[in-house]
Amino acid sequence: MIVHRNSNQPIVRCDQCPGRPILATHRADTDTRKCVRCQGDHRWLSQPHPEDHLCEVCRRECPVCQSATDQEEGGLCRACSAADPVRAVLAGLPDKLLRACGGGVPPAVLQTVRNELLRQPAARLTARIERRWLTTWANRPLERKADADNDGYRPDDVAVWLLAPTPCAGRCEDGWHPAPPDRPTDDDQPCPVCRGGWLLPGHGPEPHNHDDNRPNDYQAQTAPTAANRTPAQAVAYRPPHRECDGRGGTCGRPVADPYTQCPTCMGWPRCTCGVFYDPGRGDACPTCRTGAPAR
Repeated sequence: MIVHRNSNQPIVRCDQCPGRPILATHRADTDTRKCVRCQGDHRWLSQPHPEDHLCEVCRRECPVCQSATDQEEGGLCRACSAADPVRAVLAGLPDKLLRACGGGVPPAVLQTVRNELLRQPAARLTARIERRWLTTWANRPLERKADADNDGYRPDDVAVWLLAPTPCAGRCEDGWHPAPPDRPTDDDQPCPVCRGGWLLPGHGPEPHNHDDNRPNDYQAQTAPTAANRTPAQAVAYRPPHRECDGRGGTCGRPVADPYTQCPTCMGWPRCTCGVFYDPGRGDACPTCRTGAPAR
């Protein structure tokens, strides 16, 4: 089914997949039974369709120059990544989020990437996207309507939040300082300004509540901001999360009960949507197992 937007670019949805997801193409003559990129005569998709709607050949090709890569899940080749850091960062945005944004990159996201590249290397921005997506947004709604208690947000806003700098005067990465080029072993040092992220508002970007006296579910799980804490609270405050004890006790990433280590240290596999999942609880992440439609 083709739905036209105000921009006159057709949005192509797959009527054979649950939730009728938006495909990464604007070609009105797209045959949704075939690879969405090449539409080859013999590139029929398996059933059920893979989430990216790509054939095995295209999945291994660079989306810019179509050269073969050694990546099973696709991505820019080394030549394209080195030649254009903007493309390298945009390639790190999750497909699920891009589909929710209408199949393209919103202008605000592109501007945020360009602004951040003036201060940060592309590799650090792609790591920021992956970290925030896996720890915050992968299993949360990508859109919320405004009501009397909460501000609303759209997938475009989520994409910007994945890239926005950490609101900390210490210029950290969500509470941690990556290793400088001359000291590669100093990675993952906690920021002394925000105490390793403990004093960050909401532990990451999130729309503010209109009524701070009525906390929502998200606020109930996080600590008050540094501005709202009394001196006694600031001294007695302890992190509300358990730290990963992997890598000989040096990892320190936040983990949720009942786990004692983060997905990386436990060697969890990635779901087809890119999210780590517990192999002891299934063969996919909770969202994909329940068949929740992409927003």
